[in-house]
Amino acid sequence: MNKAFLLALSLFFAVLSPGLAAPLANASFSGERGLAFTLVLDGRPLTRGLAREVYVDRLVPGLHWADFTIPAPRGGVVRFRSRVWLEPGLETNFLLQMRPGRPPFLRQIGALALYGPGPGAYPGGGYHNGAGPYGQGGYNNGGYAQGGQYDDDYDNNGGYSNGGAGYYPGSAVSSYRSMAPQDVDALIQAVRQRPFESAKLSLAKDALSQSSLSAVDLKRLLRSFDFESSRVELAKYAHSHVYDPQNFYRVYEGFDFDASVREVQRAVGGGQ
Repeated sequence: MNKAFLLALSLFFAVLSPGLAAPLANASFSGERGLAFTLVLDGRPLTRGLAREVYVDRLVPGLHWADFTIPAPRGGVVRFRSRVWLEPGLETNFLLQMRPGRPPFLRQIGALALYGPGPGAYPGGGYHNGAGPYGQGGYNNGGYAQGGQYDDDYDNNGGYSNGGAGYYPGSAVSSYRSMAPQDVDALIQAVRQRPFESAKLSLAKDALSQSSLSAVDLKRLLRSFDFESSRVELAKYAHSHVYDPQNFYRVYEGFDFDASVREVQRAVGGGQ
């Protein structure tokens, strides 16, 4: 068969492949008027500290559970669980609301087609402000637990007043994207191929700057370094990039010396 024809055919299928692949879904969550929160999606923490907006991509369409923790104005927290429905091929946008005297409420405010018009996408790839599967565009099906009391400290400038500030200092947007298993394997292989320890460390930090990985994968990555000091430095840096921090103790298996474990524990607040 003519080589030029084969090349043209491969390019044709390359262009079509995004449309032929099974569509995934994206989601964004934001707090109304600057409301700060932490978010756990399907049991997986997505935020480091408080956030006002969280974006998640490459999710499986269908039903998900979103658990929010919202600081109360005078101490304590308000916990709220909601069902979230994601349509394939869409980025669905949700707004977290909390008003004085009312429980939290998650509302769908729009959906944007990821792949342009097509099956399951809204015409023109634009936003759709419809009701969604739970009616009236709102999600309030999981109940909530109130850890603090609502009062008149809710101001008109966004969220709860905190000494007149109107926001929670130190909040941050979580934008880390999870590394797929094959990406972790490729990173470990690339680190091992670097001739110098400084180059290995620089490569690992660059790869994790906008990514997250599991505690077990971080342990594997540490073992690709020759020197204990490099492992300690990377563990300190990567602590906030581990998406299952409850399992961070597994990272300590990547060290040879107890002194290294204690140093990292002190740095991340897990020991004396």
